[in-house]
Amino acid sequence: MKTRALLLIAIMIGGAYALMQSANDYDEKNFIALLDATQPPFISMIFTQPSTFGSDEEVWTIDNAAEIDNLLTFLQDYHVRKLKPEEIVVNDNIEHFSIQLQDANNNSITILVNENLIIQNASLYYEIVDGPLDVDWLVQFFMHNRI
Repeated sequence: MKTRALLLIAIMIGGAYALMQSANDYDEKNFIALLDATQPPFISMIFTQPSTFGSDEEVWTIDNAAEIDNLLTFLQDYHVRKLKPEEIVVNDNIEHFSIQLQDANNNSITILVNENLIIQNASLYYEIVDGPLDVDWLVQFFMHNRI
């Protein structure tokens, strides 16, 4: 009987811990905390500019470590919040700028630039919560890195 009671208590403690962990997943965190999952440094940025009025979309790659650091330095002051599944609206018909950061192991994080910056890491989506973003800086960054 004592063994069953101890087993039941252990299951209850484990369930409470799992519930608290899943609730904490949706709390705000620093943008840099997202990068902890990708241990190797990013080695490239892939920019995608949407098509406009019949022209094809433009894609270009930057391998300059200093430019990658500039983007990460800009984003480090922002906080992100993981989106709940019901908050994710994946609409592939919307054209937007995107920046994909890749590491040496082909792990990537995609940053979708629209009215609120969305960061996609695997199948997880995050949004910037402490905007507004410095849009002028982002425009300058795109123009500076455009081929």
